[in-house]
Amino acid sequence: MNMKEKTEQSLTDLLKTGDEADRCYAARTLGTLGSRSAVEALIKQLTDEDIDACVDAAEALGRIGDTHAVPALIKSLENEESGEVCTAVTIALGQLGTDDAIPILKKVAVDRPERIEWEDDWDRWWDIQLAAVEALGKFGVEDATSTLLQIMEDEISQDIDPEIFAALANIKVSGITALLDLLENGSIMQRRRAARALGHSGNPEVTKPLGQALRDESPEVRAAVATALADIDAHRYLPALLLLLRDPEDDVRSASIEACNRLTESSSADNDIIAEITPLLSDPSSLVRAIVATTLSSLIPPRSLDEESLAAVADSLTDKTYDTAASACDLLGVNGDPASLDVLIATVRNKGLYGMVRRQATLAIGRIGILNADTIDLLKEAIADREQPVRLAALDALTALDAIPATGEETAESLQRPLDIVLAAIAGELELSSQETPQKISQAVEFDPTPIKEQQRKAEDTTTETPEAQGSELAEGESLVLPETPGRVVEPGEVNAAISTLDAIALDNAEIAFGVHEALPEPEAEVETEQEIEDFLEVVEENKRVGERMTRGRRKISIEDDVRRLGVRVLIGNTDDASVEGLIQALNADDGVLRYEAALAIAETARLHPGLRSLMNAFGSLTTQLGLGDEDQRVACARALGLLHNKAAMLPLLDILNDPQTTLRTETISALVELSINGDDPDIAGHMVIKPVSPKTILRKLSSALEDGEFNVRMAAAKGIVQLLNLEGLGESKTEIVEQLIDTGFLGAGAQARNIGKLLRSIDIQGSAERLLSQLDTVDSSAERRFVIEMLEELFISSNDRSQQAA
Repeated sequence: MNMKEKTEQSLTDLLKTGDEADRCYAARTLGTLGSRSAVEALIKQLTDEDIDACVDAAEALGRIGDTHAVPALIKSLENEESGEVCTAVTIALGQLGTDDAIPILKKVAVDRPERIEWEDDWDRWWDIQLAAVEALGKFGVEDATSTLLQIMEDEISQDIDPEIFAALANIKVSGITALLDLLENGSIMQRRRAARALGHSGNPEVTKPLGQALRDESPEVRAAVATALADIDAHRYLPALLLLLRDPEDDVRSASIEACNRLTESSSADNDIIAEITPLLSDPSSLVRAIVATTLSSLIPPRSLDEESLAAVADSLTDKTYDTAASACDLLGVNGDPASLDVLIATVRNKGLYGMVRRQATLAIGRIGILNADTIDLLKEAIADREQPVRLAALDALTALDAIPATGEETAESLQRPLDIVLAAIAGELELSSQETPQKISQAVEFDPTPIKEQQRKAEDTTTETPEAQGSELAEGESLVLPETPGRVVEPGEVNAAISTLDAIALDNAEIAFGVHEALPEPEAEVETEQEIEDFLEVVEENKRVGERMTRGRRKISIEDDVRRLGVRVLIGNTDDASVEGLIQALNADDGVLRYEAALAIAETARLHPGLRSLMNAFGSLTTQLGLGDEDQRVACARALGLLHNKAAMLPLLDILNDPQTTLRTETISALVELSINGDDPDIAGHMVIKPVSPKTILRKLSSALEDGEFNVRMAAAKGIVQLLNLEGLGESKTEIVEQLIDTGFLGAGAQARNIGKLLRSIDIQGSAERLLSQLDTVDSSAERRFVIEMLEELFISSNDRSQQAA
């Protein structure tokens, strides 16, 4: 008997000897592991006195898939009074899929058993009926079609028509025939649902009837049919869908465009669809124009739009619907025609437009890639814009233009280098002049390690609420309308700081906990208190400290300071010496937030470009700030030092491994593991390592961290240990590590038991299982046995079992 079989046997025994919680946990794991040896014991548990144990047994039998359980499940469905148990049994029968189960499934789908009790205002039979309908569809039972249609026609039955249509689509003959009849003769809703169901059927024989339904009198049905034809890859109906682009209804044209776009993704008909949809750039519907612009952006080659099309796109730049105007900007950028620069520049300068539209126009200018005095002047002006998204886009566009040679009459010598403008902004040396008073804006741009150049436009990112949007939410399908006039203009300096990710996470909790604008009373010194009061006061002090830090992060800042911080972000991933030197200068700036942004930027650049030697010039400052910086700064420095791969950082990192700050301990562990595994050879890299630190020393330190009071630290240590054990010479520690990891799985109310089980699987399955099985017999409570069971499950679960469990 192998170790998995021993585990299954122990869990099967627990079904007989354990309490109700044990029986539930054991049944679930036996089902997940597909234990056929446990089928008989699980069948007996179908009549358990505890309802939850019955439900878990039924679900386990369905997962295991042994058809010997079908008679017992049918008997349970015929006699059980609990609707919850009957629902689980019905689902299990649907998973097992035998002919013997079909009659009872058809029966419970139509007839409500009198023994099933209501639960408050909910009839449990509705759950049973739905499970039976889905099971009959899954089986593809031909003679179940009439049953399904009967349910759909029953006026007093629950509304599960979408599920019934889906079930009919799986019944290859009678079900498809019924759907085709509904497509032709049903109500508008039935025709629409039939079209969608036929699209999901995967049956090529439904293509022709769907194509004929493109002429349906209802716009809803025509739109659904267009989507259905795309669902079944009906490429031969692409010409018909292109004709549908002239439909008088907006929704139909939109659905047709999307269907055409999907069909052309797997064919060579791009030129056809481009030719057909380009005239729709001047469509009267804003929604259609937005979809056309988005579709063309993914299809057209550079500079392929003619003058008439460019004029139509330019007209959409001032559309009152944000998506349409922003999509038009994107399309002009993708097209890349220099003739579009003037209209894009005018869009950026039009302060009455929505800020995110002007942002997309700015990015489009950078994408077109024309470097001349006009673009340089515009982008320098946009750096001082009142809207932060525009400022960020201007900096990003400047970095994109840096590699572009000058055009026109200008020469490279006569124009200021774009990167120099960004570096001057970071250094605070750029004179930023705005013709209007800055408006108070929401500084919502968080640090994202993905280089800004690679980020896609996100409408919700760094937005400033318009008066129309404040205090309300858009209904589904409703477009966001641009404001007629700009928002109010307020006093200079009313700009919130671009706060860090760590600040943003903790801010709401800190404000709610004690009110960041109110001073908290200091606890009286040298007062003898009970331990509980002392613990409470420690929490108060911690909250006060965090709140003060959050408040500092939200202080009003000038646009100049904000630009410095944004400039650091756009340099992420740049490898030229000037950019790296700019980051290092920012790392040593007086502004604490700027230093933090610079440390994060250096860390991410090091991750993207391992071995970039110029980054090593930041090592000294990072090491100093690791010991002397504020909490966030030390975390960022620890991350950067790990990614620089200079093993000289190991000693200062070890010095802070027991720091009171949880996040810093967690980040330090990750940095030490990174250096141990991927750190550069000091002799080859020329790094001055005074006292080498062996991986065995790091392993010992991380083993101690497994007992840390914070689960994030424990899990970071556990994951790091697993990585270190793959290094040569550390495998001998596996037995001791396994015991430590298992003990860690019990900490924090077992919240990380499954994650610990996954880690144990990568170290030693056999040894871990032996240790866990011994604990299964010795732990005192069902809660602790649950942790053992979860770790055992993760040891033996296969990837297929895991996917079935998720489903």
